[in-house]
Amino acid sequence: MASSSRQYVLRNIVLLIIFAGVIGAAVYYWPEITGNNKQTLRRADSFFGFHFDFHAGADCNQIGHLLTEEMIDTFLLQTQPDYIQVDCKGHNGYSSYPTQVGNQAPGFEKDILQLFREVTRKHHVALYVHYSGIWDNVAMQAHPEWAARHADGTPDTQKASFYGAYDDSLLIPQLKELAQRGIDGIWVDGECWAAIPDYSDTMRVRYQELTGLTTLPQPGDADYKQFLELNRTAFRDHIRYYIDAVHKEYPDFQITSNWAYSSMMPEEVDTPVDYLSGDVAGQNGVYSSAWEARCLAPQGKSWDLMSWGFTYNSGQGLPAAKSVVMLQQEAAEVISMGGGFQVYYQQNRDGSLKTAYFPRMAEIARWCRERQEYCHKNTPLPQIALWYSTYAWKDAQNGIYSSGPNYRMSNILALLLDGKQSVEVLMDHHLKKSIDQYPLIVLPEWANVGEEMKKFVLQYVENGGNLLVMGVDATRVFAPELGIQTDGEPVVGNTFISQGEHLAALHTRWQQIVAQDETQTLGEIRTTDDKSVQPASYPFATYRTYGKGKIGAITVDLAQSYASQRSSECTHLVNRVISALYPAPRVAVEGNSRIHLVATQREHKWVINLINVDGDHSNGNVYVYDQINPTRPVKLIIRPEHSVRNAYLIPGGEKLSAKKSGDHFELEIPSFDVHTAVVLSF
Repeated sequence: MASSSRQYVLRNIVLLIIFAGVIGAAVYYWPEITGNNKQTLRRADSFFGFHFDFHAGADCNQIGHLLTEEMIDTFLLQTQPDYIQVDCKGHNGYSSYPTQVGNQAPGFEKDILQLFREVTRKHHVALYVHYSGIWDNVAMQAHPEWAARHADGTPDTQKASFYGAYDDSLLIPQLKELAQRGIDGIWVDGECWAAIPDYSDTMRVRYQELTGLTTLPQPGDADYKQFLELNRTAFRDHIRYYIDAVHKEYPDFQITSNWAYSSMMPEEVDTPVDYLSGDVAGQNGVYSSAWEARCLAPQGKSWDLMSWGFTYNSGQGLPAAKSVVMLQQEAAEVISMGGGFQVYYQQNRDGSLKTAYFPRMAEIARWCRERQEYCHKNTPLPQIALWYSTYAWKDAQNGIYSSGPNYRMSNILALLLDGKQSVEVLMDHHLKKSIDQYPLIVLPEWANVGEEMKKFVLQYVENGGNLLVMGVDATRVFAPELGIQTDGEPVVGNTFISQGEHLAALHTRWQQIVAQDETQTLGEIRTTDDKSVQPASYPFATYRTYGKGKIGAITVDLAQSYASQRSSECTHLVNRVISALYPAPRVAVEGNSRIHLVATQREHKWVINLINVDGDHSNGNVYVYDQINPTRPVKLIIRPEHSVRNAYLIPGGEKLSAKKSGDHFELEIPSFDVHTAVVLSF
């Protein structure tokens, strides 16, 4: 036995030495957390991890067959994560470990959860489990009395009722069982995004207490939005109830509900979740990561985002493993906003790990660690705030929580980022607390933002702020303040927008307007690309002084058209409008058009992130690409309050020279591959 142990230790030492030589001495980046000095981090302090699951089903009768201690040990040695998340119970409802309170999968050869716990504990790596919450097929089919009810009274076969017996009978007992096993925490999946309106008797009573009405409304009814809001309250009650119950006995057990308080649930945090998290699935991961990171970042909780390690088309069910560069681009969008990052790889049907992906997992881990010191927990440097109107979202939403109408915002964000603007996403409750920090607020094609928030934001403009409303609906709502009159109903069709040398062709909706005396106009809209054929035009944009600030509008819907007819000409035209309202940003970049700019701060330093977004990630026909073109050199322009004392690039530490030019400093940034950041001291 002693000889076997020595051989095992020697084998791992040799493996680590070989691996370090292959990928560039991976351990170098974590000298302070290796060996006996390493401590298991809480999620709030964690930066990098991996997620594994396989949603065990009735087919899983040999769980643990191929999983070994050596397999887990090798993975942890190669990748050095702060934490991992492994399968526990998926949407099917089968538990992938021997449970005393849940519904077990058919067969086990090993207790894989115990094995993961033993090996991760040896490496001081935190262990979390993936657990499907509201969504549990087995439980709902075995106990239809636990299920949410449809409008016709029939029980759902997948989703639990918020106030039913599921929480007390299965969810809470099983979470306590996991805490007793020494698991560090849980990532509860299948929650807000999976929840459905509940027509149960309990909800009927609560609705009657709230409204006096005895009949629950259905989609299309006048009171349906109020019923949805009652369901949202019920869902948050469900989260609060089970977290409080577990924390009462196991206060150190760390719990999140996947996608809570994210783009899908744009509300102020009001439950005791320990951290926020979500998983970016499907395709176009770079832009999805940029959007979701900005929705989580301002919520005031530690947060991370998970990138799926594979491109997935739900129609085909084909997982195509992403290249390292694809994951690096997605990671860059997340860590540049100050968040933690994790990558998801599926387990095999017996719960074992897919060892073929270990090398690329190690490479993305090393790449992220090179940037951790200068990115993790940074906060954005306020410049442009994209207004996520919670009021408008609820007004447009036909479900409880989902991403339904969010394309307006996510596509406008993509347009702004492609224009090299540094942008945050702020919900109503964020604006109420910090609107005065932002030189420019952009309203992305919402119409009904609520009278209270409309007055609040207009007061910000009167006090010296700047507001840009985008799209037909917002233009019509703010017409009096914009100093314009609408001329007829909106026009839909082929639209050509021009200003100077720039011409964008779109198929979209736009509003004919007439500017009043003090309102300035920018750009021209025609239904042909030849001015000689159609000399007359309407303004593309307007702006005017409003109190001490400025208010402007873009009279064209750009969100949907930019997604399907993406054009660099469109970003140039929008940038000209932004410059009229916000001519001297604190941070700007000139040059390469395929760069995203993320300006952040930590302590007394600025950290200016530059991300190369080249590649076919937004092409639905491209599942995997493995190289992108390096950027061209670019010029960084900054306007700090004090002179620059020191400037250098990370990773690498290359010194930069900041040259004074008028009211700003200029720095020449050399070509880079995926991500670099300029660290500035003053």
